Amino acid sequence: MVKKMKGDIHNYKIKLRYCLKNLMSSDRLSEKNKRFIYDFHTNCFMERLSIAQTHRYVTLLVQLADVLVKDFDKADKNDIIRVVQEIDSRDYTEWTKEFYRVALKKFYTWLRGAKETPSEVEWLKCYTKNGKHKLPEELLTVDEIKSMIEITTRPRDKAFLAMLYESGCRVGEIGSMCLRNVSFDKYGAVLTVDGKTGQRRVRIISSVPYLANWMSVHPLKDNPDAPLWVNLNFKKKHSVLNYGTIARMIKTASKEAGIKKRVYPHLFRHSRATHLASHLTEAQMKQYFGWVQGSYMASVYVHLSGRDMDSTLLKLNGVEVEETDEERNGNDCQTDC
Repeated sequence: MVKKMKGDIHNYKIKLRYCLKNLMSSDRLSEKNKRFIYDFHTNCFMERLSIAQTHRYVTLLVQLADVLVKDFDKADKNDIIRVVQEIDSRDYTEWTKEFYRVALKKFYTWLRGAKETPSEVEWLKCYTKNGKHKLPEELLTVDEIKSMIEITTRPRDKAFLAMLYESGCRVGEIGSMCLRNVSFDKYGAVLTVDGKTGQRRVRIISSVPYLANWMSVHPLKDNPDAPLWVNLNFKKKHSVLNYGTIARMIKTASKEAGIKKRVYPHLFRHSRATHLASHLTEAQMKQYFGWVQGSYMASVYVHLSGRDMDSTLLKLNGVEVEETDEERNGNDCQTDC
């Protein structure tokens, strides 16, 4: 029997191992700073942070130490201000700049052994400015998703594309699933996915025929602990699909379908969230897409969808409103070919 497997499409364990190895062998950082970062990484695990979060903290702290050019414990508020100004001047996204600030506050709170945020980083405001959200014309339409599913030939790829869109899941949530995480019933299927906010159940309907077909020919279908999405080529036979392979598959399908937009895995989630925002409440959106209750993301998508605003204004002006595919399909949002 094949041993139990859990997908890690981003290979974070391997990345973290190499990151720590490079950290300890670096000649750019002081021995003291290397030890601080390594010990902080250990503390992250003690706090039960994910490997992905820990890897990102370590990566950012190495870069911050390089900018600081002095031992972390010798830095004062002016040093931190200088570091933050340098980071803010770089061509990073607002999310990345935000995470540098979060990393600084968390690291110095740990370093000082403080219950409250230390004075040198207390002034840092951690909030994300309004970023560049996708315009409607940048999102995928239902017809474009259908064409991608139709153009690809492998049952695995058809199932992945259909399920990635309908579920609205993060690619890491879908990519790390095992066969046992799919439960079929008379209505379709329920997925058990593990994401940023823990496990949740996701109902799928229209993508079920593709998923059922793929699972019927899955090379490890008799092992419930096998990855749901496996490599089919000889060299990497039956290993879990990594993010790079998934991204290439999606890019190839979009190119062959004649789609001119920039298409990447997370665009499916953006598109699905925008389409569903006209039909679900913000509370339902948060539950479905795995956002914490304090997250503002649901309101962002509701705003982008212009929920009922366009149709209301058109009707007030005597214009007959025709339903789009997205509006007509609603929650089912058919992807049938």
